[in-house]
Amino acid sequence: MVECPSNFLELMKQRSSCRDFDRHEVSETEVKEILEAAKFAPSGKNTQPWKVFLLQGESLDLLKKDLCEKFDHGMTEVPGIQMELLPIYKRRAVALGKSLFIHKGIEKNDTQGRKNHDRENFLFFRAPQVFVVAIDGTAFNETTLVDVGIFLGYLMLAIESKGYKSCPQVSVLNYPQSFNKAIKEDHLKFICAIPFGKPLENSHVNKFRATRLGLDEFFKRV
Repeated sequence: MVECPSNFLELMKQRSSCRDFDRHEVSETEVKEILEAAKFAPSGKNTQPWKVFLLQGESLDLLKKDLCEKFDHGMTEVPGIQMELLPIYKRRAVALGKSLFIHKGIEKNDTQGRKNHDRENFLFFRAPQVFVVAIDGTAFNETTLVDVGIFLGYLMLAIESKGYKSCPQVSVLNYPQSFNKAIKEDHLKFICAIPFGKPLENSHVNKFRATRLGLDEFFKRV
């Protein structure tokens, strides 16, 4: 596990996405401690619309197998939520992808290397456990999505506070039928998958850090 700072602001700054996990399984006690802390996330009118599922072992292996087969065969499904990015955000996403490819030494014309990179998403970066966060599809709207966004932030910081790492994933939700099959509930809208656990020691990709906007780019005093 990584060393966890005692200062909460430093904990927030230290959080980063892990893309290469050790095979260490987080204990049931620690999983419950993480969720016990995350459940105190603020929620409009205390509705608490989030639903959380933990996949480990055989259930996770079957989901990974299903996702990778669909990815390898170029299959597509209709996502349960809007996945298209507005141009300004797409430019930032592309810039992140380029930086990560450079960090990993994947050339622009390395088609197989880029495909292997994308495929890592559907293996959940080999994390031995994954949280899947969802909303009841009949209750889905912008307000519940805001609540779940706040909860996700709490959840990832709770993971970080235990000395573990995580990585929020949305691209895997391009295959909602696979998640329905794994979780065995077909009325959900899946919002995010969060693989978490101990980062693999001395992993090169885990040294990558995404840039952040300067305050003048998103903050204005009025």
